[in-house]
Amino acid sequence: GEKMKSNYIKYIFVVFLIILAIVTYTLYKKDKKETEEQKNKKDIQETTINVVKELRLAIAEFDTINPILTHNRNVQEISKVIFDPLITINDEYKAEGCLATEISKTSPNSYVIKLRDNVKWQDGTEFTANDVKFTVDIIKSDGVDSIYKENLKLVSDVSVIDEKTITFNLYGEVPFFEYNLTFPILSSNYYQGQDFNNTEKNRMPIGTGMFKILSSDSNVIILQRNDEYWNEDKKPVLEKININFYSNMGEVYNNFKNGNIDVINADATSISTYIGSIGFESEQYKSREYDFMAMNNESEILSSSAVRRAINYSIDKNNIIINCYGGDYSTCEFPIDFSSWVYTGGADISTNPEEARNILESDGWIYRNNAWQKTIDGRTIKLNFNLTVNSDNSQSVSVAENIQAQLAATGITVNIKHVSPDKYFELVNSKTGYDAIIVNMNTSFSPNLNTFMGNGNISNYGNEEVNQILSEVNNITDDKLMIEKYKRLIELYNQDIPFIGLSRKNRVTVYNTNLVGVTKPTAYNVYNRIERWYRKNY
Repeated sequence: GEKMKSNYIKYIFVVFLIILAIVTYTLYKKDKKETEEQKNKKDIQETTINVVKELRLAIAEFDTINPILTHNRNVQEISKVIFDPLITINDEYKAEGCLATEISKTSPNSYVIKLRDNVKWQDGTEFTANDVKFTVDIIKSDGVDSIYKENLKLVSDVSVIDEKTITFNLYGEVPFFEYNLTFPILSSNYYQGQDFNNTEKNRMPIGTGMFKILSSDSNVIILQRNDEYWNEDKKPVLEKININFYSNMGEVYNNFKNGNIDVINADATSISTYIGSIGFESEQYKSREYDFMAMNNESEILSSSAVRRAINYSIDKNNIIINCYGGDYSTCEFPIDFSSWVYTGGADISTNPEEARNILESDGWIYRNNAWQKTIDGRTIKLNFNLTVNSDNSQSVSVAENIQAQLAATGITVNIKHVSPDKYFELVNSKTGYDAIIVNMNTSFSPNLNTFMGNGNISNYGNEEVNQILSEVNNITDDKLMIEKYKRLIELYNQDIPFIGLSRKNRVTVYNTNLVGVTKPTAYNVYNRIERWYRKNY
């Protein structure tokens, strides 16, 4: 029995040790938790003490804060935090409901739009379909000069069905029409009986956005957080935004450098020229400014896809960027490569002179005396083409000369044709009279590729399957299927190379190091995610 007794004592002792360990650990954890809680409390206190909930912005050459009448880029950018559109465009350039909750395409040229409930104007009145109709009618009216006219060019009329439903009727089918619904909506009651262009009410128009205009004079507009804002997920940390007026961008750059402005947006070239790169943070994004070389697929030499592919492989796009654009541009693969959700990459822009040579040889071309030639129906043709350029655009001229030199190295002769701006636009609009032409344009936010590959495109390119896909994608609502269709378009592009993408201009948001939360500005919204921004007070 002695042995059993001693085992029993050992057993009790072990249990006691375990209990002691648990108690000690619990007390330790409690203590640690308390210190962590205190630390967190202290952090929160510190954060609130050191947070400045005020942002300082700048507008150069201010015209009006009325978002429909303004032609000022800074105003257009900041108006997105005061006024809401029916549709907004997210980080991946995908259309998303804002004041509209649902868009139904009821026929090729009409759309029924459901509006969001419980949205109030910043004066407390209810947002309704009448406001949408009022805004559309104002933009379309003859006496109003608005940048949004283009968005509504093909809208024949809008009719109110009830307080929260409106129909848009179009003159014809518009690909990705919902992307045109990004214009700001104004209050019909607020403007009732006013001369829209000249009313005193344009000093402080009301919106439904996350900030409202508190005051406005000739030097500064002050915005205040809209605590009645309908979007619960986007309640800003900032309470106030001061928008200071300056007579030109030079003043804006100086005031930014002196610490009087927290954030500015400009093209990358201006930033590196006027501000340098020291002492601030920056976020770069691709703009919609796109340069490409359209090749007339109906001209004698360039009608061959083999020749077009060989030209593409013979041009080093990086060489063009470095020598013609300076470093503040990106090579551009494709018209929708600026982060659009439907573009998953794959457009072939690689340089491969050897592959170019192989393609030409298999297509029956012979390389003789540093030039390519081919015999067709008993006559010998040389591989050369004319490249048309707007003589007033020195950058385009320099790009054309670079392409000429690069292609000469692989035995392809390019003759540059300089034309006056008037003649240039005449050629671009008529889509005839050139072999190839350097084109600069702003690409659309929508994934619409008709301008580049669809019927009546500038390269006179025709492909049955491409046309089929382009008519399908306009009505597809399944995301995965959309991405598949665009992958196929890229394959067809690589096979045919109807045009060659050259460059895209970069833009930059630069901001003070004590401004926190700036992420992912886009070409659509430079104040994207502003609800997370605040200033730290060091």
